[in-house]
Amino acid sequence: KKMHIKALVTGATGFIGSHLIEVLAERNWNVTCFVRPSSNIHFLKKLSLPLVVGQAQDLYSLEKAVEGQDYIFHLAGRIRPTSRETYDLANHQLTRNLVQACLLKNPSLKRFIYVSSIAAAGPSLPGRFSDESQPSAPNSEYGRSKLKGEEAVREVWHSLTSTIIRPPNVYGPRQQEIVLLINLISKRIVPIIKEKNETTSLIYVKDLVNGIIQAALSSETSGHVYYLTDGKGYSWRKLIFTLKKYILGNSFFLPLPESLINFSAILSDVLKQAGKIKLPFGQKVWHAMVKTPWLFSSEKAEKDFGFRTHYSLKEGIQATLKDYEKSKFC
Repeated sequence: KKMHIKALVTGATGFIGSHLIEVLAERNWNVTCFVRPSSNIHFLKKLSLPLVVGQAQDLYSLEKAVEGQDYIFHLAGRIRPTSRETYDLANHQLTRNLVQACLLKNPSLKRFIYVSSIAAAGPSLPGRFSDESQPSAPNSEYGRSKLKGEEAVREVWHSLTSTIIRPPNVYGPRQQEIVLLINLISKRIVPIIKEKNETTSLIYVKDLVNGIIQAALSSETSGHVYYLTDGKGYSWRKLIFTLKKYILGNSFFLPLPESLINFSAILSDVLKQAGKIKLPFGQKVWHAMVKTPWLFSSEKAEKDFGFRTHYSLKEGIQATLKDYEKSKFC
């Protein structure tokens, strides 16, 4: 009788997590999802997966969740702008408590996978693709809290078989920012960004998920950190114009000039400080997008466990748009 692999996924209601549980369920893994009491579990209900409800500081629920699992994929965290304390609790303390729960209740776990972020590394060096040997220098509270989460994993590398994955900007179906962009461009409004230089690495979500699973199953990856990207560099202008090409073709559109985007970034900061709005957009985000290089190499992953991507930007965008059209009618 074939044994099913048991896996716990935290952050299953998030963008990457929702794609990961889909793939694991397709591969007949027994998947349990760890969710917060306030999580929107609408998507998980469709897959009818067992849930454990708990919080970052609720050690009992964490211990209950990790018991008997073969693999743990830890994706839960806080990305949206928040206070330093909330970042620390969601990205660092939760990771530390989860690791401790594993050591206590499941020390023979096959693999603990922590999905961190390029934000933990900080911007890449100008004019080159950074690799894992570059010292970490996060430039945001989010990045610093993710790095502290990584440190909680590194501290137990000798006693808990674990791997850290740092994805770059990930795009694909169900990603909020790309859905916003599609909605905007569908209304024939196209943000025009002047910056033509390559400033970011990207990966299509399905390629990332396959890479995460591949890293979990490989005997070569324990005690290592990996960047998983499609190996190319992009400007945000290129991403936006690729979307425009497949949504509008060569038909008429209204350009949204960069000066106006810049102005709206300043305005949203002012309104946020006044407590009028809660938007993840602002000058910092805008500057990090177009002026800061986030270019990373996944050569180490290719060498260590044969990581390869299958989607080009064009194919990834087309698959995202196809899913977007389908979900409009569901």
